[in-house]
Amino acid sequence: MENYYFIQRKSDQAYPLLRITDRDNHLNPTLINLEFNGTIPSQPVMSDFLSGPEIFITDKIANVIKSFKPKGIKIIDTELTTPQGKLIKDYFCLLSDNIIEALDKDKSDYEKPRRTYFIKKLILDRKILNEIPLEQRLVFLLRESLHIVFHETLAKAIMAVNPTGMEFINIETDGKPLEVN
Repeated sequence: MENYYFIQRKSDQAYPLLRITDRDNHLNPTLINLEFNGTIPSQPVMSDFLSGPEIFITDKIANVIKSFKPKGIKIIDTELTTPQGKLIKDYFCLLSDNIIEALDKDKSDYEKPRRTYFIKKLILDRKILNEIPLEQRLVFLLRESLHIVFHETLAKAIMAVNPTGMEFINIETDGKPLEVN
């Protein structure tokens, strides 16, 4: 059975959070401006993955993703301005136009009082996913959770380059991280 993963930052508090301050085009950006968000660690670690409202990655991860040629994703240039005014151009923002509704509504535990899902246990509908070509489900936005999801083959390839500051968490196994052999 194929596994799917969410990406998250490691729990080390040295990894700063980011926020978007501007986009050159809100519908189809080519440049996203960033700044640190919240409390800035005294010695921030600029890892290969930084989180915020989107996924921010370095070339190391972006090149792995690009090599798989996934459909429906964009890797956008960013400019991160530090509190001291220094400009860091080492990060890219990963966006997905690839939205898939794949929650198994019979096996998942969720509530949907209105338009928003409150998911307690998430199980993916394999029948729906298996009907979609792999290139379209390597990276996608899960409509019900609004999280970007990574297929196991891509997650393992990313982890094989030893990225810093991140881990992949299996969607369906109570938060167990991906183990790479």
